Amino acid sequence: MRPILKWAGGKAKLAGQIADAFHEPCGGTYFEPFLGSGAVYLALKERGHIASAVLADANPKLVEVHLAVRDAVDDVLAEIEALPKEDWRERYYDIRELYNLGPCSGPRHAARFIWLNRAGFNGLYRENRSGRFNVPIGRYTRLSIPDEARIRAVSEALASAEVICADFESVIDRAREGDQVYCDPPYVPLSPTARFTGYCSLPFDLPEQKRLARIAQKAALRGARVVLSNHDLPVVRNELYPTARGFEHVARPRVARAISRAARSRQRVAEVIAAIGPLADDEAA
Repeated sequence: MRPILKWAGGKAKLAGQIADAFHEPCGGTYFEPFLGSGAVYLALKERGHIASAVLADANPKLVEVHLAVRDAVDDVLAEIEALPKEDWRERYYDIRELYNLGPCSGPRHAARFIWLNRAGFNGLYRENRSGRFNVPIGRYTRLSIPDEARIRAVSEALASAEVICADFESVIDRAREGDQVYCDPPYVPLSPTARFTGYCSLPFDLPEQKRLARIAQKAALRGARVVLSNHDLPVVRNELYPTARGFEHVARPRVARAISRAARSRQRVAEVIAAIGPLADDEAA
């Protein structure tokens, strides 16, 4: 099942490898604390791997989109229908200004978010220091909005899930024996100039990466299976997710990046899919 949002670093193409890293369908509750577009959850749900789920993100405006699609899909569809189509390029900055004026929840907010996500540059979500969405218009020849059938399918897939705005620690701390957790955090940057901090107001630097790794290990000791994605860098393999502390490096795919403005500068970069748990106490020394 395809998500309705385009998302930087979205994992739709890696969902199969992530599913393999869990080894089996989730027998307990599935937790995803960095939800983004929900691509992995939707793929696993469609495969029948998930019955109960807790989905979370630190971006409250994104969470409100998922809630509106889940709880008021008819109203979201009506609001999308009222937004510009043929003259979308001329109206982009008007819609962006309306989005920034609010509301920040409900069907109208969700419709504007989805529209801007599809009309803006490469599906990027970025806010300035004042919390205003400031992504420029995309370079598309036509506007491509998900059709009603896809939006309704995503709404149905979210119907049984708990969707919350929360810090990842409070979400992962709920995982117990038989549960599964998938973590797709903001990645360790490939270079000092590659850092991206405009997604939301909360920073995610190396101390946060280390906190996530510790919390994942604790969840594994409680009997959960935790899968994590990140850039395939020495600091990730050797310091954040080392095999000496019970982590497995399940796969190292190369993934195309589509955020760069110049198509010729986009390239495939190496990622690592790591996993941990369930662990016995002596495996996490």
